[in-house]
Amino acid sequence: MRLTERHPEVNLEKLLESFAPPPRFRGATFATYHPDPRYPSQALAKARLRSWVRDRPRGLLRPRMPGPQGVYLDGGFGVGKTHLLVAAYWEAPGPKAFLTFEELTYALGLMGLKEGARRFSGLRYLFIDEFELDDPGNAQMATHFLALIMDKGLRVATTSNTPPGALGEGRFNADQFRHQIQGLARRFAVERIEGEDYRHREAKGLPRPWGEEELLRRFREDPRPKTLDAFPELLAHLRALHPIRYRYLFVGVEVVYLRGLEPIPDQNDALRFVHFVDQVYNLGLELKASGAPLEALFPETYRHGAFAKKYGRALSRLAELLG
Repeated sequence: MRLTERHPEVNLEKLLESFAPPPRFRGATFATYHPDPRYPSQALAKARLRSWVRDRPRGLLRPRMPGPQGVYLDGGFGVGKTHLLVAAYWEAPGPKAFLTFEELTYALGLMGLKEGARRFSGLRYLFIDEFELDDPGNAQMATHFLALIMDKGLRVATTSNTPPGALGEGRFNADQFRHQIQGLARRFAVERIEGEDYRHREAKGLPRPWGEEELLRRFREDPRPKTLDAFPELLAHLRALHPIRYRYLFVGVEVVYLRGLEPIPDQNDALRFVHFVDQVYNLGLELKASGAPLEALFPETYRHGAFAKKYGRALSRLAELLG
């Protein structure tokens, strides 16, 4: 079976219903989040988020919800932001949705801003993982979208590696969007989460992909539902698919095998592969690969450029998947 032979379609009527925490985070609850005692902000963020999601309206005639309308979990990699966001999702009353910021922008691009706002406005809670304003188009669309839906009373919780007042800095001329960005920031209570990446991954410690013969031998011996694709062919296939469709590539698959990892010279291809890795990781699938070392996949200019956080997250997840 090959991923390159799959051409999944998206049902817009059911798309919103599909936005829920991925299988990897099924066990992510407030009870299973164990704050690091060295960083009190972790326990504080847990308590405040739990209180926020348990808030209920008081009084009659469409009363205003108590507390802030939005909560913004700010912190570095591996400090438990996504775990807490998923935990809040499980406890929030429906209708609700959980998706990554990339999935949100892809969904809005597919639906259109007005139609997307109409559909999402029917929710009570929206949970957005890895909020990030990477370019002017996304900045304008995301801030406008959130203003529209939050004006209708939707409560929003999100995670990010960037404080809300600094979204977009270092990526483009944020001054022209400063009014929208600051207006968005005022809707959120910021919870800063300090700590260390629990994975403790360093570039020098990245696992090495297998050799070609080893990969093929393992593939033949693996009895589970699996796919095998050549890396260049996979990148070409991803170019032909709308990214919101990536998640549907893996229906019925447990293990993904990739032959011949190699440096990705085109940044658009690199970002598509980052999203691909996110889907593999979030769905709880296994990934096996041969070819170039992980540190060679993304050129140095990418890993220190505007999308550095995306590539850092991808390398961290690849290390965990191949480790």
